[in-house]
Amino acid sequence: MRLHRLYLSLFVLFAQPSFADAVLERAEALLNQKQIVQAYDLLAPLEEERAGQPDYDYLYGLSLLEAGDPSHAAFAFERCLGVEPNNGPCRVQMARTHLALGETVSSRKELDTIKQYNPPPEVKQLVDQYLGMTQKVEAEKKRQIRSYLKISAGHDTNINSATENSRIALPTIGNIPVFLIVPHRESSAFTHVDVGSSLYYQFNPDLVASLEGNIDYRAVFNNPEFDTYTANANAGLLKNIGNTALQGKLQVQKMGLDGQDYRDMMGLLAQAQHPLANDAQVALFGQFSQFRYDTQAARDADRSTLGLAYSQALNARFTPSFYASLYQGQESTTDSQFDYFSYDFQGFRLGGSLSYNAQLSLNAHASIEQRDYVKGNPWLVAPFNTARQDDESQFSLGLTWQIKPQYSLQPYYNYSQTSANHTINDFTRHVFGVDFRMSL
Repeated sequence: MRLHRLYLSLFVLFAQPSFADAVLERAEALLNQKQIVQAYDLLAPLEEERAGQPDYDYLYGLSLLEAGDPSHAAFAFERCLGVEPNNGPCRVQMARTHLALGETVSSRKELDTIKQYNPPPEVKQLVDQYLGMTQKVEAEKKRQIRSYLKISAGHDTNINSATENSRIALPTIGNIPVFLIVPHRESSAFTHVDVGSSLYYQFNPDLVASLEGNIDYRAVFNNPEFDTYTANANAGLLKNIGNTALQGKLQVQKMGLDGQDYRDMMGLLAQAQHPLANDAQVALFGQFSQFRYDTQAARDADRSTLGLAYSQALNARFTPSFYASLYQGQESTTDSQFDYFSYDFQGFRLGGSLSYNAQLSLNAHASIEQRDYVKGNPWLVAPFNTARQDDESQFSLGLTWQIKPQYSLQPYYNYSQTSANHTINDFTRHVFGVDFRMSL
């Protein structure tokens, strides 16, 4: 939504902000001339210095809202209303912000508050128009269909997750050297296509059903044996009980390798999420999955995971946000004679983002997971017949450029490393790529 007559009319009803300095006067003029980016560039560098000043927060929030960044605009309007709760123009822009975020209940409350001031008929009519838009959004929210297409290209330094050493020395009797020959590490450029769709149906504000699915295909240029495809589908329900959101999902996946079916997965995800003070949230989650392999029945396994997550958005420059989670679980083979594929695991994940403006953001993610296998594989030679232990670490960094609301471009870098007590399982991997995503 662009600047509306309601924004101007409310200056008549409420005390008009008095912009006493040249910077705010210039910003107001730019907004009135629809020069939104220029107004944002003028105001954004002043946030650390002037946050908490209602006149500044109002114009800064308006520039963010008009630039299509309602989530960050909300912080500025909240600061404005915290100092001046009767600031009418700020309150109506907060209502617009809630509406842009799909928070229709909050938008309705703000508009009802404005009506309590007994505005003149022409202003009341405009407020009623926004209430009508709120009702329309609520109707549209009952059923939402979203689709996307993502096309990627990049380079993978280790498509087969192979150790760096193609020959590994083994213990011997006497002085005759014996080496284990292992697959050499392969690198290749790749392309990746991912298309998906989702359907959400809101029975009421506290109960939402979802149906989601996607298909992706990754083609490796140098060795098509490592081409993969996956098809995912899940159905779920989200129920709000007070401030706590309870969610359950049924998940299915089919994975293929080198043009052949490779593995099927079926699982159940459950999560309880609760908000805390200062825009923080905590979540408890559990997941149970069954893995069934088409040609490797010995690896058929059941996996269970339990974890705790925390996330928070900070009201600071570049609007930083972060999340962290701890989890543990086990993966157990369905046939006990192949227990050497079973293991316990525990891990930690940490990530976050920084937003330079409504179009550019930086995202990072890091994780560590430790896996302890139940026992060694008796079919392998020493020392590989002892129980295996793996430590896996991953790091990713991406820059998201929101070209338009429906188009985004993301260059990224992913790093992964596994350190194991069995040298054959040691490997490092670097992936460089660019994602282009389009909302359909």
